[in-house]
Order: sequence, then structure tokens, then C-alpha cells
Amino acid sequence: MKKEEKKPFIQCCILGAIGGILMAAGDWLLGCVPLQKTDTGMFNRACYLSGASALWKPALVVGMGALGCFLCSFMVKALNTDIDARYTRTKAIQYFCGLFTVVVALAIHLWAATLAWFSTYLGPRIGVEATLAAVTAYQDDMLPAILPMYVPMLLVFGIHFVMLLVGKTRYPRWMLVFHPVTWNLLLVAVPDIAQAMQVPTATWMSVMSQSSTNSAIVIWCIAAAVYERSHTQ
Repeated sequence: MKKEEKKPFIQCCILGAIGGILMAAGDWLLGCVPLQKTDTGMFNRACYLSGASALWKPALVVGMGALGCFLCSFMVKALNTDIDARYTRTKAIQYFCGLFTVVVALAIHLWAATLAWFSTYLGPRIGVEATLAAVTAYQDDMLPAILPMYVPMLLVFGIHFVMLLVGKTRYPRWMLVFHPVTWNLLLVAVPDIAQAMQVPTATWMSVMSQSSTNSAIVIWCIAAAVYERSHTQ
């Protein structure tokens, strides 16, 4: 990258990292609640169903998600810039999948915050069983619409991962160590491995898995900015 292009690129990485932090903070806000042995799933938790969780938290999650998604659009631009300019069609697919992913991320944040709000608000008012039935029905009915939205998200990171793997980006292959795909898989796998080793379920397991994608974005954006600052002529 030429010297005059370095500063805007690094700025995109920094803004993308901030966006990832805001998105991850929303995940942490929803996930960092005291766990009970009877808790199952993300919102079938005593802390929510008893009304102990503050109702302002879901609203804050949506607000941080909106700003975070906007800033993550700069991360999409940075990822797209990485890919060799000769691969115009691949770059176009990756870029439009990235823009769609930003919108999808906000929709998922809104969906998760709504589930948390319903559980917290309805639990003390209509009872645990009725609340779980309502929240579960809402979640099940929405899943067919939500799940296909993950396809562009897989493509935006998957395409970049493959292009880096085959040497079609500005980075050496060892940068795969910091790639969002690598860290997403790692952050999801660690809690599963811990449970397989019969480690007692803990809040950190849920939070690590829930915030895996956004945390992985932060790691990559910081690594890319540091690399560019160190290797640009």
C-alpha cells in the first residue's frame, strides 16, 4: 500500500475495531448475568425471568448495535481493500455481502434485545411458564427468517479467508492467525471444549461464545492496522 493510502486504511481499521467493540459490548451486556443451575439457553435464565435484569439494558444494546454496525461498515471496506484488485468480481461479491452483513447484524441485535426485554418484562407479570412459552414461540417463528441472513456473513469473512490463504491479499499467510474466521471458531470452541471436560458452566462460557464474531472483528482490525503501520513504505 502506498504511503498516501495508509492513513485512510488504518482509520478504517480503527473505526471497524471500535464498531466491533460496541457490538461485542452489547453481547456482554446481555450475557453477563448470574447463572443458575436451572438456566438453559440464552434467555431461559432466572435473572431474566425474575425481572432482576434492568429493562434499560436491551435498549442500550440496540443503541450500541446501531452505532457499532455503522462503524463496522469501515471494517467491510478495509477487508475488501485487502483483496487483490485483479479479482473484481470476487471483490464485488465480498463487498455487497459485507454491506448486507452490517444490516443483518443490527437486525440480530434488535432480535436478541427484544427477547431479553420480553423475558424480563413478562416473567414477573404472567409467570415463568407463560413467559417461556411466549418467548420460545417468538424465537422459533423468527428463526426461519434469521438463519438465512447468516449466509452473507459467512461469505464476507469466508471469501477474505480463502483469498488470504491462497496469497491473493496484501498479507502473508501467517496473518491467518489473526483472521476473524480463526478467532470466531476458537472463541466458540473453547466453551464447548470446557464443557466436554466437565468444567462447570460459567458466565464466561456463554459470553465468549455469544460475542465470538464481534470479538474476532476487533482482533483482526487491530492486527491489520498494526501490520500496515509497520510494513508500509
